[in-house]
Amino acid sequence: MSLPRVIAIDLDGTLLDNNSAVTDRSRRALTSATEAGVRVVIVTGRPPRDTDAIAALFDCAAVVCANGAHIRVPGQDTLTREFDRDNAEEILKVLPEALPGLGFGVDTGTEFFHDTVYAQHLPAWGSRRDVGGVLDDPKELLDVASPLLKIVARSSTHPVDHMLATAEGSIGQLADVTYSGGYGLVEISETGVNKGSTLELLCKDWGVAAEEVVAFGDMPNDLSSLTWAGAGYMMANGHPALADPGLGLLQAPANHEDGVAQVVEELLDRHRAA
Repeated sequence: MSLPRVIAIDLDGTLLDNNSAVTDRSRRALTSATEAGVRVVIVTGRPPRDTDAIAALFDCAAVVCANGAHIRVPGQDTLTREFDRDNAEEILKVLPEALPGLGFGVDTGTEFFHDTVYAQHLPAWGSRRDVGGVLDDPKELLDVASPLLKIVARSSTHPVDHMLATAEGSIGQLADVTYSGGYGLVEISETGVNKGSTLELLCKDWGVAAEEVVAFGDMPNDLSSLTWAGAGYMMANGHPALADPGLGLLQAPANHEDGVAQVVEELLDRHRAA
């Protein structure tokens, strides 16, 4: 494979090691890539408040947060792909009927708000320091969340695979539904907003074709970017859903083995040898 023009990288379980850190090896590999003319893009489900410190460790051509809803390109105004208010209201009406007992939270990028039921479903280690408020009625969340980038639904009683399938069946026409881990949490974005569609928008603006993009990820919320890119690498530690041969994904070593760095180094070596 020739040197890609864009490398798109998820964070948790992908670039970050098991201590949630960027290793020196990964930093060196990505710096070498940018020096070779490659645009490095972070594409994460995290909000920007939990991403900026990591993005500052190396040269990022863009930082995509909240599963594609928040886009920051150095030197340009921040872009957001927000929820349609009517869609959000319908989701908060329909989804609890399909999955009783759900708790809801909303993310603005700078703050997180949730209802009282959401707090009841949090695991013992799951308390957050970025909560802007706890509201009794989930519909009130829409009044305080601006911009509304992402809705999350949490349950400690419904298995996450069941939550995902049920949510896709009940609100799939209103939203993009995915998840990036277990713990009974599904993530909901405005319809058409996902990592892959936002990466495509960025690359179109840069005049970069999908075939010139390499993407890395480990969870179902990475699937849209992995399958859009010309070369999508699932991490060896990735979710089993990504291992379906029909997806045509390549495999990188695990995150704790500097898997992203290993692949990037190989790509750079091939380019230098050509």
